[in-house]
Amino acid sequence: MRGLSSGVDPARLLHDTLRSAVEATKARQGLLVGVVDGRVSPLASTGATPAVVLDAAEAAVSSGRLVRRSERDGSVHAMADAIRIGGRIVGALSVGGLIDDLDPRPLPLFTDVGALVLSRRPQAGPSSVPEFLDALASVAADLDQASVLVRVFDAAEQLFGAQSGFCALFVDGGARIGHYRGLDREALRDATRHPEFRALLTAPTIRIDPPTHPVIGRLVHGAETAVGLPLHADNQRIGHLVLLLGEPPDAATRAALTGFANHVALSLRSAELYRRVGDKEEQLASVVHSMPNPVVVVDDAGCFVMVNGAASELFRLAGAFEVGQPAAGKLGNTLLEEMLGETARDEQVELPLGEPGSARLYRASSRRVHSSGGRSLGRVMVLHDISSEQEADRLKSDFVAVVGHELRTPLTVMKGYIRTLIRRGATIDDSSREMALKSIESNSNRLERLIEDLLLVSTIEAGRPKVQFEDEDILEILRTHDDERVQVRRRRPLLVTLDRPKVEQVLHHLVDNALKYSEGPVVLDAVDTGDAVEVSVTDSGPGIFSGDVPRLFDRFLQLDGSSTRAHGGTGIGLYICKRLVEAYGGEIWCESRLGVGSRFAFSIPRDVEDELVMPIDEISSASL
Repeated sequence: MRGLSSGVDPARLLHDTLRSAVEATKARQGLLVGVVDGRVSPLASTGATPAVVLDAAEAAVSSGRLVRRSERDGSVHAMADAIRIGGRIVGALSVGGLIDDLDPRPLPLFTDVGALVLSRRPQAGPSSVPEFLDALASVAADLDQASVLVRVFDAAEQLFGAQSGFCALFVDGGARIGHYRGLDREALRDATRHPEFRALLTAPTIRIDPPTHPVIGRLVHGAETAVGLPLHADNQRIGHLVLLLGEPPDAATRAALTGFANHVALSLRSAELYRRVGDKEEQLASVVHSMPNPVVVVDDAGCFVMVNGAASELFRLAGAFEVGQPAAGKLGNTLLEEMLGETARDEQVELPLGEPGSARLYRASSRRVHSSGGRSLGRVMVLHDISSEQEADRLKSDFVAVVGHELRTPLTVMKGYIRTLIRRGATIDDSSREMALKSIESNSNRLERLIEDLLLVSTIEAGRPKVQFEDEDILEILRTHDDERVQVRRRRPLLVTLDRPKVEQVLHHLVDNALKYSEGPVVLDAVDTGDAVEVSVTDSGPGIFSGDVPRLFDRFLQLDGSSTRAHGGTGIGLYICKRLVEAYGGEIWCESRLGVGSRFAFSIPRDVEDELVMPIDEISSASL
């Protein structure tokens, strides 16, 4: 091309082109032919060439594509490619050599150079073939679409002298301007509104438009010619490149522009595929990092591929900084590291992890990851914190045992007295009979209350109970519990809108606990605080540890210690109180001092709706 620019004899340039093609393809002989008056004529050769080399050249001219030929004895192999100027085949370049040595990839480049020489037109662009290749390589040097488009216009200016133009990309049935250079933004926007703009972008082949074209005229201020190049990749139209050149391109330049457009299309498709892969990786990473469970992914070499935040915290890893580093020795647990090894099997284990004193029980599951084609991609390990599940199972087991004991106790007493009445009913004295009947009645009432509590817990967790409100005197409700150990401090009536059965049930559990855990008097009181009424039950028992107070209203809870375990109970009384009080917007709490006593209090709002539905939180319907 430097020779074309300086006026060197084209015949010499054809010999130089052929010699370079033979060297680049690792061939031994070469032949460059041209089509003169419909006949194939040799224009340059490296010397005596086998007949198969000429046969390949003639076949390339005839078929217009890359062809291969071989001698019958296989001693020489030839390949040839057609030389085109525009849509016309003007010759072919053929090389021959050993079949194992020939490299066909550089051949199209030299046919393009041959077309430039045959056209006898100097072209604006690089002064050497390496520089031409460097310009094309720079387009695909980046996998970011925006960077590729910038490099496209850099290469177009270097190769063809195009200092302005734009590239439209086809997306979701429409087109958007992906990049432009040397054009006024508003002028380009105005051009896109012209009816002819669509035809400009949908031309199936290279299109040359003069500056008088209605769309091009809105973009240029001189005599530039617009060259439209369709961008095809994988048999799909992905966009259209429009370059503004100083003069109309000749046939050879058109061929170079078409090849350039093909290279641009492949580079853009590569950038799009890279973006999609990146999006998929980002989506996967987002899913993994959003998981509350610790997740570790390693490749087949046992190196970290992904570590989410929960795993980083559990194993004290540096998150993204660990990617690419070996997992061995980083998890602090030999068994887990073996589960991520190359020979590990898919399995799951349960083991404690964490600092001594605060360790939690985890179920670790390890699985091998495969591609859609079955290729191993590494292993993934997910850890589930099952400490809460284990604690819930323990609580349920304890609850079943406690309920069984609580049900058996009154039943045993009742069966004893009933058996006595059956056997000795006629001979037993009146006082003993009355005592037996009262005991049966008392224990049956206790059994009935226990069953009602269990049914109420089930109803609460199913979310069905409703609270009905009526105006009631809180003093009358407190007086129903007045006896020799229970004192009511309130003396004047206090009207409150409430659900009396629910409030009585709350008071029953609070008073029963106070009497059970203390030997002194129990004081009931009700105070009007303005927006609510505060009802309290105060005892003089041993008190409760401050660390246990926040857990008092948990379901099935029985505090450790002989003073509490000795009194029995199911562990659902205070839980029922809490849920009933919360049913109509109230609060319940406990104030306690060791050696002094405890005060349980709950508030009832003064302004409530006629009917409220029991709120349901994290409790499951299968908790019983």
